[in-house]
Amino acid sequence: MVTKFVTGVVLLVLFSVGCADQEREARRAKEEAEAKMRAEAARKEMAALPKAFKSAPFFKLNEPEKKSEPAPETKKANP
Repeated sequence: MVTKFVTGVVLLVLFSVGCADQEREARRAKEEAEAKMRAEAARKEMAALPKAFKSAPFFKLNEPEKKSEPAPETKKANP
């Protein structure tokens, strides 16, 4: 009875170790490094875009010219 139990446990352990994905951690680390590189390249490209493509002046907002307000008149007292 004990030998069947020990044999079953040993077979279960061997099966679980043999079926485990040994390259999963290496693949995950490689994919994370590639994702970081892509993100950094995209960030650099987005930073370079405004320098390469400037918008035309007709897209700027036309603001009305500000009129200078007249100074308030001071009332003189009649002597």
